[in-house]
Amino acid sequence: MKVTGHKIILGPLLAVALCAMSTCAAALDTYPLQIVNNNQSGRNSSHESFEELKTRAEAALEGDRIPEAIRLYAHATKLRPGWSEGWWHLGTLLFDAQRFAEARDAFAHFVSAEKKQPGPGFGMLGLSEFQLANYAKALEALETSLRLGVGTDPAFVREVLFHDGILNTHVGNPELALKRLTLAANQIAAANREAPRDAVFGDIKLLDAFGIAALRMPNLPSDLTEEQIPLVRAAGRAQALIALQDRVAAESELKQLVALYASQPGVNYMYGVFLLKEHPSLSIDAFRREIEVSPSDAAPRIQLALEFLRTGDYQEGLANAKEAVELAPNNFVAHVACGRLWQETGKTDRALQELQAAVKLAPGSPDAHFALSRALWKAGRKSEAERERAEFERLKAVVDAADR
Repeated sequence: MKVTGHKIILGPLLAVALCAMSTCAAALDTYPLQIVNNNQSGRNSSHESFEELKTRAEAALEGDRIPEAIRLYAHATKLRPGWSEGWWHLGTLLFDAQRFAEARDAFAHFVSAEKKQPGPGFGMLGLSEFQLANYAKALEALETSLRLGVGTDPAFVREVLFHDGILNTHVGNPELALKRLTLAANQIAAANREAPRDAVFGDIKLLDAFGIAALRMPNLPSDLTEEQIPLVRAAGRAQALIALQDRVAAESELKQLVALYASQPGVNYMYGVFLLKEHPSLSIDAFRREIEVSPSDAAPRIQLALEFLRTGDYQEGLANAKEAVELAPNNFVAHVACGRLWQETGKTDRALQELQAAVKLAPGSPDAHFALSRALWKAGRKSEAERERAEFERLKAVVDAADR
């Protein structure tokens, strides 16, 4: 761990600096806020004023006297709980010292106290929760950080994107995970313009995260077995090439992947998703092969349903969509696909039933609200359709901002 001025270097290449963000409506209320248990350092700091403690804490930080700096920042923030800068320094110092529970509490104080630039604090809060294996809380905080703005330091942004990505895969959102990981890969490529591919391929953690997400495995990278690593890493290389928009090389990697691992779950599905963009008719066979390998998986059926919706083969699409809904009744995309196909076959009531179920399952999905708005409009329920359209536009703006 290094301290340079007021910038804390967290692990390899992880530097955090505050920058301008949008305001935060409310801090997370799920974190116990505790003050670090302090011992006295040097003279009796319990009788010093806040300004004296602040000055001494800053001097200790500048002098790389880390235990002393932690004690002094803890005393100073106890005297002035609204001092967000002190909570930030205390949190980063504790994080570097691998005192993650205390770091978590400090960053929870920071996001509560900091009104102008809370985004980086939510990022560090999420990373602290991740280290404590509180994955649901970690993901919530990381998503909040991305929504509010992580900052401008590339290494810190990549850390937030990486952890957000692997956690989204872990909870069953691999498509969103791939978006986050693609942003991380593009940052690495932008920083290494002479050899972007080599730079991305050199990040083994990122390759494994890509592979796990592309294969839709519920694992964290740390959970991989030795037997799984060759498959995951090969898939990761192919997905990294897709992220870098080198589709020719990606297709070559994917063909090799299918040749070696066609009997493994997720491989044919990954290839089918790739084919959808340029060779959609060929994707049908890939998704059908995935169903043979993983007969209880709804995802390839959803892709088939959407592809048949696109080509106008509504009955074939509806058969796959209905199977998908039966296999995964809590998958809102299955309900969206089923609803849109019912709509195309003239069954408006059935369409509305499926699309209302989709919105109930995923109230934050722009796509679900958009599909429902169209069905309501066709049913002549124009005021309800307009409300759904307005909600779609609001949610889409939120999603687009997070993606940027």
